[in-house]
Amino acid sequence: MDVNNDISVDVAGITTRNGGCNVCEYLRGLMPEICIIVLLFIISVIVGYAHTAFDPSSSTLSLEGLEELVEFIKSLNVFEIMLFIFFNNAIKSLIAFVFGLGFGIIPLVFVVSNGYVLGVVTYLESMDNGLVYVGIAILPHGVIELPMILISAAMGLRMGLLVFNTLTGKDVDLKKELLQGLNIFFRFVAPLLLVAAAIETFITPLLIALFIGSI
Repeated sequence: MDVNNDISVDVAGITTRNGGCNVCEYLRGLMPEICIIVLLFIISVIVGYAHTAFDPSSSTLSLEGLEELVEFIKSLNVFEIMLFIFFNNAIKSLIAFVFGLGFGIIPLVFVVSNGYVLGVVTYLESMDNGLVYVGIAILPHGVIELPMILISAAMGLRMGLLVFNTLTGKDVDLKKELLQGLNIFFRFVAPLLLVAAAIETFITPLLIALFIGSI
């Protein structure tokens, strides 16, 4: 027996090698939903930015409750902030996935609302501090955080589409698909959201401070 041969097993319907989850294969199958979610997110950001540019007073309603949240976060120590950011993103992302069973409505609303708010914040901060500042404040952790959130929403959209397929009489194993998604979420999405939370807590503020100190 050749011990160097790959050992393939199936965990919740996901082909794995040597016990490792084949995330790439799953994401390739999810690409249509990812494209829809990313396009919807980009449009929402643009709409939020443009709407605030034409009517800055509209931002008051869009950001309602955000100031209280910021004050609460400021009362936490750095490790509590990291955990708060992680659990906030992870729980909302998980909800967007699982509640996608409701015909995919929740993940769509989740993406549109978050994209719109990001557009609003981007406009306001760019007016006060410039687009470079906005980039420094978002990109270090955002390059990890945003894809994970959007992937979760795409997974939820897929679940909603599968529910539609079931209602039209197509043979769909919803339980298998749900287990696949949960496997991907806890093995891939959640750990990277934790990495993003750590970057947002420890690295992003340092970069912002360095930028402010250099101008």
